[in-house]
Formats: sequence, C-alpha cells, structure tokens
Amino acid sequence: MAHSVAPQACVAALIALLVACGPRDAGAPDISVGDGWTREIAPGQTAAAAYVTVTNRGAGEDRLVDVAASIATAATLHSSSSEGGVARMRAITGGVAIPARSTVDLKPGGTHIMLTGLKQPLRAGQTVELILGFAKSGRRPVAVRVVPAAGVGDHHGMSM
Repeated sequence: MAHSVAPQACVAALIALLVACGPRDAGAPDISVGDGWTREIAPGQTAAAAYVTVTNRGAGEDRLVDVAASIATAATLHSSSSEGGVARMRAITGGVAIPARSTVDLKPGGTHIMLTGLKQPLRAGQTVELILGFAKSGRRPVAVRVVPAAGVGDHHGMSM
C-alpha cells in the first residue's frame, strides 16, 4: 500500500526547513578588533591616544559607538586633522561607521581613542585592555600593547 502526501504539505515543509536552516541575518556585521597599540607616557602625563584596527567581514554595516578602559577615567573617540598648519582634535559624536566588508584603522593623525585621566603610567611592554562598544555587535575586548615612545611626539603635540 503506497502512502501519498499532498504537494502543498511538501512545499510547506520545504519552506519551513529552508527558513530554519538558512542564514539568520544575511545582512549582519561580523566584527573583529585587533592590532591595538599606544605609546608609553612621560612622568606626570595623564592622557594618551590608542589605536586599533576594526574589520567587518559581514554583509551589514555597524558603528563603533563607545569605548571603555579601566586604566582611565574616560575613553572617547576623537578625530584629528590639520589645516593650514593648525592641528585640531575633536570628540566624535555619533560614533564611527564600520561599513560592510571593510577595515577601518584608528591611527595617528586621524580617528583614534583618547584615554584621559590615566590611573597608572603606561610603560613599554605592558598590555592594557579596552572594551569597544558597537551598535549591532555589542562589546568587544581588545588588547592594546604599549610601545616605546622613542622620543617621537604624537599628533597632540605631547611627547609620548
């Protein structure tokens, strides 16, 4: 005796299976953060800039919206620019866009993380942790290595 199944039931079951097994959100970001670094600071200095690389391998965009650091009283996103020989640094409101399938470098002379009210000196060879907050991807830790100042001033005009 042969069993028969209505074609509509087969189609409904196939659609349910495809929905259950298919991608949850094909337009989701896939964020990773790495290559974190900052310079050691001079005695008495209470601020430093930190730099990281944010990679989004996903099909959806995201936005870096905040930063936290237990080593500082404040960690904020800033941008630096220079025009007509005048350097400017401004806090970024609204975060930093991380487009789909892209890499965004926070680097000297551009967008960076400003650490103010440092609670301890930053010495070459140390590693400190920052927590980056993303609008869609949540919070991500990143290890930031402290590199020697080597007598080089940063883009803020401070010797680090």
